[in-house]
Amino acid sequence: MKLRIYPSIGIARLGNGPTNKNDVVFTPEVPWANLYDNDLEFHTKDGALKKQAQRFYIYECDDNGKPIRKIDASSCDIEWTVEVANKKPFWYDFNNSLDLSINTDNNNLSPNFYTKQIAPGISTSRRNPNVLNEQLINSKNYNYRKELVNSPAPTTINSKNTSPVKLGGQFPFPLANESYSKVAAAMNLESKDVNLGAVEYDGGSLIFYPGDGISAALNPSDLNTDFADNSNWYDDICDGKVTAKVTMNGTTYELNDADSSAWIATAPPDYAPQIQPLATMYDLICGISNDSYTTDFSLIFPILYRLYRMQWVNLSDFLAPSFRETIDELTTAEFKSLYSNSVSAQHVRNKIFNLFRDPLYNYDNEPSIPSKSKTDITNIGSGTQELKYPFYPGDGINYPGSPAQWFAIPPILYNELRKWRDGNFTSLEGDFSTMDALGKYYQQQYLDAANDPSKSALLMTRAVLETLYGGGFHPGVELTWPMRHAQMYAENSLSFTDVTPGNSFFGLREIRIAAATPAEQKDIFYNDYGLQMNSDDIKESIDSSNEKSWLWKSTPGDLTKWMGIPWQSDAGSCQKVFLDSQYPIPAWWAANLPVDVLTEESLVAMRNTDLKPETIQYVYANRLPWLMTTDTGYVGYHAEGGYMNGLINMVYKWKNVGVVAGRTSSVNGIPELVYVASESKNVKDKTSIFLGKAVPNEPVTLVPPTSFYSNTREMVWIPDNKTAFLSSNPDGTGEVFVDDVFQMKINGKIAFEYDFSNNCSGRIMPQPPIDITAHLKEAINSFVTIEVNYIDKCGGYESSSEFYLIFK
Repeated sequence: MKLRIYPSIGIARLGNGPTNKNDVVFTPEVPWANLYDNDLEFHTKDGALKKQAQRFYIYECDDNGKPIRKIDASSCDIEWTVEVANKKPFWYDFNNSLDLSINTDNNNLSPNFYTKQIAPGISTSRRNPNVLNEQLINSKNYNYRKELVNSPAPTTINSKNTSPVKLGGQFPFPLANESYSKVAAAMNLESKDVNLGAVEYDGGSLIFYPGDGISAALNPSDLNTDFADNSNWYDDICDGKVTAKVTMNGTTYELNDADSSAWIATAPPDYAPQIQPLATMYDLICGISNDSYTTDFSLIFPILYRLYRMQWVNLSDFLAPSFRETIDELTTAEFKSLYSNSVSAQHVRNKIFNLFRDPLYNYDNEPSIPSKSKTDITNIGSGTQELKYPFYPGDGINYPGSPAQWFAIPPILYNELRKWRDGNFTSLEGDFSTMDALGKYYQQQYLDAANDPSKSALLMTRAVLETLYGGGFHPGVELTWPMRHAQMYAENSLSFTDVTPGNSFFGLREIRIAAATPAEQKDIFYNDYGLQMNSDDIKESIDSSNEKSWLWKSTPGDLTKWMGIPWQSDAGSCQKVFLDSQYPIPAWWAANLPVDVLTEESLVAMRNTDLKPETIQYVYANRLPWLMTTDTGYVGYHAEGGYMNGLINMVYKWKNVGVVAGRTSSVNGIPELVYVASESKNVKDKTSIFLGKAVPNEPVTLVPPTSFYSNTREMVWIPDNKTAFLSSNPDGTGEVFVDDVFQMKINGKIAFEYDFSNNCSGRIMPQPPIDITAHLKEAINSFVTIEVNYIDKCGGYESSSEFYLIFK
């Protein structure tokens, strides 16, 4: 019997919320499964950003390694071991992708990168260059640079560990047999505790929790002033190996080699977890191989749908001209042409295909993106060709005028798009009239496939990889350019040609990181290329017989070491990129780090029934810069003003920025399902909401009926399965009254009224706390605007108690 761990590659995302399974979200285990959910919550009850945890399982496989079913944890003893590290301070600065100058047969890169040198790789030097190997100074045998690797010892857990176990970590990290860090001591400091996460045994599965998102400088006065490379800084990103030992029926199985173990990487939060990246890591890994596929519409639709849905996170994908507009302008007949291979549908397919940028990069006259080192953005003689889709920067952004300044969808997707244009694909049978209708059809294919135990394991890995950006890489959001090379993988083979019959989706693959053996890891864990690394080093490393080929044998910390430090600098930097044309404004990683968003406050405002339809449309179209959902200040491409302040603020404000999630709109004239940014301040478990103040007893001065007091509370969450009361005290006690009428509107519509005057009898009748649960049922599980009015109906006097809305 053969056992393997799934998913074979996992991702966990940082958050400042608690480390327990009840207060986290889990990485999806089925692709597309959460796209249309309208009740997902990404903040805890007190407003903390939830961590995203990754769960791992052990599967029984056949002799060829194909998964059959999850093992029964009750019939065996399972021991999990996790070893992770953070190598960012030890590694090199990022300038651009070093593989752009290499002549390889990699299907993910245009040969023009090499033959025409359209965006050459740029040599790079070490981070923390002042920390040296002592041999370079006085021939003593102590390498201070090794302390720059935060590498806690492997952590092992089993069924006895019923709560999360921290992985630990320090920066600088004392080496073996050393009681303290010599680097820290030289700075008259002590090492900082930098926990890289936690692990938990849960019914046989392993839960990996990420860190808390902590980043700082050893010297507090050192500010982060670069998007990717800040010496003296540390963060709690990590990656590493997940192994297991299973004892079953007297036999012990060691799942610790590249064939059976798994890999975990932590990453920044996904601030739009229901919006998919334009090109995914799964696309790139498929592009490495030379597998052939029977082209059906499932190979085409995802790239169209991803670009269409970018409207929720980037204004340039919402306004005109945009891909959204192109699709929405199609007539009913033209829309059906999208999934028909008929000759009559050719003109629609041609029109859409011609919108996309060719990843061959065989032209060079799109508008130029300005250099970060030059503030003059006048690009004389450039921009003679209309800007293609997507409106996103690419690997070659360092080179103004290079076609690779712009992102092109991976060749594997573009080639299938070309087949689609020519009608060389299998039509989709059915009657669909919207992109979301098609999306829900394909979502169901994944859900159906997940019912097959042999496919469910591979779907887990795919679900992870579809949340990760697959380019362009500068350096990226989660992982970067080495992931597009075959050398990264011990296995990358096609296990199923179709996800479901007739729906290929590029099939399901067995994908395993080329993990170093324990002996190899001991030899290469601290390897680097000296003071400088360049494209020649990468070229030589691709030859498996070359001594530099160690680069592709992954040890803990090797997947994330290429990324920016601290992670907040890179994440916050990747926003808008202004051109001399000013529109459309390109942006970076909007599906994970939104650029422009519809806010939850705007959705609440649109529900006001007093608004005119045209005003609702204005509010709907008014998108807010994402980073302004908290007070980070502006952060954009490295050439814009205000960049530095925003870069610094992001280190502290990242946990307060809005998370984009699906919500039912309940508003005529806009989509029923909208994706809105919910902020950390939008706490949903408030049990006591102040509605109105107490008014002293005074003679009436206005002609009744007249409102003598009004108050409006915005962003009030109406929870489900709670009883709602009006009381005069915040603890839910106390009689309430108004002389004469209490009125409560929800989103502009009267939801509750109570007349305390006893038909103007002259005697006000205070009431004990009033149950108004039934009057709120239409607003359950949504934010609302509540307007309270105290109305004098009978004349004479006006007065009131305080009013609180209480949920119990």
